[in-house]
Amino acid sequence: MEELDYDLAKQALLDKVQEIFREMEEEAVVSHQEKYSLLEDAFENASDTGELRVAFEQWYNEHAEDIDFEHDMDDIWDLAINEIEEE
Repeated sequence: MEELDYDLAKQALLDKVQEIFREMEEEAVVSHQEKYSLLEDAFENASDTGELRVAFEQWYNEHAEDIDFEHDMDDIWDLAINEIEEE
């Protein structure tokens, strides 16, 4: 096997990994948009905040593992409600 130029090999590897990362990010964006649309659909059937919370909890339980949220369902709910109360 012919000796590869170090700088060319290094740059080719960096470029390939960056390309793979971009593809992964694009796939994540599409997946997150789909999950968000499902959440909007789930909220359409809710008629009060109790039903809204149930719809959110069901959606969260179905998708949280795929999304890998940094917050649990109660924390997200509380953060959103607290923003309303602060206004």
